[in-house]
Amino acid sequence: MAAQYTPEYLAALRRGGDRFEQAFDFWMDTQNETDRMFMPGLAERVFTKEEADPEEVQRRELDVAEAAGLAAKAVQVTGSYMVVQGLRGPVDPISNWRNMTMPKAFLTPGEVRATCAAIRGRLEGLELDAQAGQEHGLPTFGPFALHKIIWTAAAPHWTSHQYRVAVREAGEALNLHWKGNYSAPTWTTRCSGGRR
Repeated sequence: MAAQYTPEYLAALRRGGDRFEQAFDFWMDTQNETDRMFMPGLAERVFTKEEADPEEVQRRELDVAEAAGLAAKAVQVTGSYMVVQGLRGPVDPISNWRNMTMPKAFLTPGEVRATCAAIRGRLEGLELDAQAGQEHGLPTFGPFALHKIIWTAAAPHWTSHQYRVAVREAGEALNLHWKGNYSAPTWTTRCSGGRR
């Protein structure tokens, strides 16, 4: 099943990503960001500033959470997921943005900002493709309708028109996924004194 997205829909997703990024940056004004190497994976990546008004912080957090709804759809369309060692499957940095405020945080503000930039760039490319397809009456193939493991691996290459590389990367990702989830069964053979 191929999904078809119009240029208008992709532009709306891009605006949703921009809205999330603005809300996120506005919320980050109330936070102190830790150094990347400060106890990675053990401590929070951000701490609320002492002078920040708790009600204002909460209002800004809710704005970010609301904006994350549409922006998370953009992650799905563009395949801008992250792979985190120790976690099963790709992670959506936009939906999980609040992780950086918790102990054992695996996300940093820089990774969320980088995801926003990747979404913006990939959506612009998909928008151009959709416009060109409409102008020439070409059918639209939407690889983003594929399973997220496949699309996560293929998206960076597909959106830059490196289709062969995208297919190879998708195949390798699927192979690694199956190898990681299903190992070969261990069979024991019994010998019965040479008799069958």
